[in-house]
Amino acid sequence: MRTGTDVRISPQAVIVRPDLVTIGNHVAIDPFVVITTAAEIGDYVHIAPHCSIIGGAACKVVLEDFVSLSAGTRIVCGSEDYGGEGLVGAMLPLKYRKVIHTTVTVRRFVTLGTNVVVHPGVTIGEGTVVGSCSLATRDLEPWGVYIGIPARRRRERMKEKILEYAELVARENS
Repeated sequence: MRTGTDVRISPQAVIVRPDLVTIGNHVAIDPFVVITTAAEIGDYVHIAPHCSIIGGAACKVVLEDFVSLSAGTRIVCGSEDYGGEGLVGAMLPLKYRKVIHTTVTVRRFVTLGTNVVVHPGVTIGEGTVVGSCSLATRDLEPWGVYIGIPARRRRERMKEKILEYAELVARENS
């Protein structure tokens, strides 16, 4: 695992494949977080308690700068095909299963609320907020507020103000 400066990883967090993980600067990974995929974690990222990022070694999550995952968020980067093209179960031989491996990308300035679920292959656009208990089954466009099952865009975010604050943080830490 490669990490930057000011990185705090709880001893109760589980990173199954640390050799596939890179972590930027100013990152906190709280207790009971589980990461089973490859991961690229940017700067100023917070992963709150009880989050899980799952899918296995052939899958990947990208969390860009200024991303916040609230408690209980689930990012599913890989899954089985439940449509009947194979048996389902991690302990079955691969030749009888159809496994889907993807990358989930969470762009800069995204916040995922408590208990949000993100499905395989989804990209959450820059500046987007996804409200608590929402389900992202498809890509979400930038700078919106999404809520519901499935997540639907409800309003816009204040892009200029957020970018202004990010610039101030960058200046303070340079």
